[in-house]
Amino acid sequence: MVAMLLLCIGAAAGQSSSARRKIFIDQDVRGPAGTDLQSMLALLQAPQAEVLGISITSGDGWAKAGAQNALRMLELTGHATVPVDVGAEFPFINSREETLEWESKFGVMAYKGAWNESGYHEPDIVPPLRAGPTHLKVVDRHGADLLWDTVRRNPNEVTVWVGGPLTTVAMALRLHPELPQMAKELVLMGAGFNVDKGGNHRINGRREFNWWFDPEAARMVMSANWKKITITPVDISVKTEWTEKLKAEVAKADSKAARYLAEYAGTSGYMWDEIAALAWLDPSIITRQQELWVNVDIDHGPSYGQTIFMEKEVKAPSWFWKSATVQWDLDTSKFYELFVSLMKR
Repeated sequence: MVAMLLLCIGAAAGQSSSARRKIFIDQDVRGPAGTDLQSMLALLQAPQAEVLGISITSGDGWAKAGAQNALRMLELTGHATVPVDVGAEFPFINSREETLEWESKFGVMAYKGAWNESGYHEPDIVPPLRAGPTHLKVVDRHGADLLWDTVRRNPNEVTVWVGGPLTTVAMALRLHPELPQMAKELVLMGAGFNVDKGGNHRINGRREFNWWFDPEAARMVMSANWKKITITPVDISVKTEWTEKLKAEVAKADSKAARYLAEYAGTSGYMWDEIAALAWLDPSIITRQQELWVNVDIDHGPSYGQTIFMEKEVKAPSWFWKSATVQWDLDTSKFYELFVSLMKR
């Protein structure tokens, strides 16, 4: 009887191990810690997830510096074997110069990521890392190739998870149009719908940073035939907050992840990307969501980079409008508890 029980437990453990959900992370990084790296760390810490690769795209920071911050985080938290590469360094069309011209006509942006005047540096420069230099190296190929090879080797199994601008994914899509049908799904943090805060113009939540930084890439990706698209928008992101109290709760643990956050995380800010990560791990934290037609405005006027959307009841051309599940609300207590538990592992 005992032997049979042990056999069943062993079989269940093997089944659980083989059932880990495969995911590829594409992220922009301004580090250390912060929503970019904290969301990645949540996925890396989750026992039910298998992170197959990471590409770093310019957005919150430049791709090369972001990759070094990501590698250092992996090194310090015990995830050094995950392959990392540099993805797209520049948007397809949008640029710092065009943004300055746009601002002269339509108003100054509250946040421009790698193009912010404060602390600006050239894209090839990697400033000294606050968490110290990393001994790890990037894979030394383009992030779009790493993404495609990962999906190609695991057809219909890989979630493409994006926490930053969509440039690298769009590049992979242009090289390999079959990508959306080879992947399992697309999950992303981006877009804004009916929220009056959190946008580049502060109260304009429809001009969300990840989609505004490279609207043309967002248009390419959102117009492709993915099997499923899930969006964590500004609307739900601003319902959460990383606080000193939450950080202190994480810091009680002695795990590598907890020590990393205790040392380098700040004590304020919305948990933008963490929701997209945790909702993928445990969809039950989402209490309200809706299917909508969603895309982005690429007219180079005052609406450039803003989210556009319609209700699913509206008859819409399928070549342009794609259906997306948009998350509206969450169980914040359950969300915080899950995040803390992952960091304590």
